[in-house]
Amino acid sequence: MLDVSGVAFADSSMLNLMLLLRRTDHLVLAGPLPSQPARLLDITQARALFTLAEGIEAARAL
Repeated sequence: MLDVSGVAFADSSMLNLMLLLRRTDHLVLAGPLPSQPARLLDITQARALFTLAEGIEAARAL
């Protein structure tokens, strides 16, 4: 699980780290997902690769 609710900036380095984490285990992004990281995932068409949850408790339940 990765809490992204407070992420104000995300670039290719963060996306690369998220993809590496996804390779090793099922990665759930605990949100809500702020607009800038959401835009990065949309532009790179990577949003579909991640499970999004509306908070930490919801992410733990997955």
